[in-house]
Amino acid sequence: MTIRRGEPWGRTAPLPDGAPIASSNSELRQAVTAQRDGASRPEPIGVTGGDLWRVVGAPSGGARRLRSEGAHTAPIDVIGVQADGERLWACVGVIARNSWWHGPAVAVMNADLAGTWRVAPAAHPNDGRLHVLETGLDHPLLSLRDRLAARRRLRTGAHLPHPAISVRRVADAEFRFERPMALWLDGERVGKCRELDVATVPDAVEIVF
Repeated sequence: MTIRRGEPWGRTAPLPDGAPIASSNSELRQAVTAQRDGASRPEPIGVTGGDLWRVVGAPSGGARRLRSEGAHTAPIDVIGVQADGERLWACVGVIARNSWWHGPAVAVMNADLAGTWRVAPAAHPNDGRLHVLETGLDHPLLSLRDRLAARRRLRTGAHLPHPAISVRRVADAEFRFERPMALWLDGERVGKCRELDVATVPDAVEIVF
C-alpha cells in the first residue's frame, strides 16, 4: 500500500539471504527490470548506493547493515516506460531533453533526487504518483538566463516554483515530441524517442536499506 501522510513507511526487517544488492542506480534498475520482466523472482532488493539510497538518508554499513536488526524494508513504486513502443523500467526518474541550455525538457520523477539535484522536492518513492516537470512543450520555454539560475538552485530544490516550469502529480502521462529527444532512465542515457508514455506502478518492489 502506498504511503499515507502521518503513517510509517515500511518496517524493520533484514534482507533475505541470497537477495540482490544494488550499489548504484544502474544495478537497482537492472534488478527491478529482471523482476518486472519475469527473468527473476520477486524479492526485496538491498540498496547500498545510488539515488534512492541517498533519498532514504544514505545509511552506512553496506551489506552488513542490510542483514542486521537495524535494516529497514519498504515498498517503492517504479515507473513503467514506453519509449517508441519499447518497454523499459525506471526507479528514480525519466528525463527527456536534448540540451539543458535550450529546447524543451521533461523530468518524470518517482523520488526527489537525481544525482546531486533535488529535482522534485515533494516527490516520495511510494506516494503512488509521478511528479512531472516540463518546460517548452505545453508551457513557456525557460530562457537561458533562467536555466542558469535554475541549475544553481537545483541542489536545494529552490528552482520551484517558476512560471516557465510546469509541475503536476499524475498516475501516468504521455508526451509526443516534434523531433527525437534523448532519454535518460535513472541517470543513464538509453537512446532517443519521439513518443514517451510513463505510468506509476505502485508497490512494485521492496527495497532494504
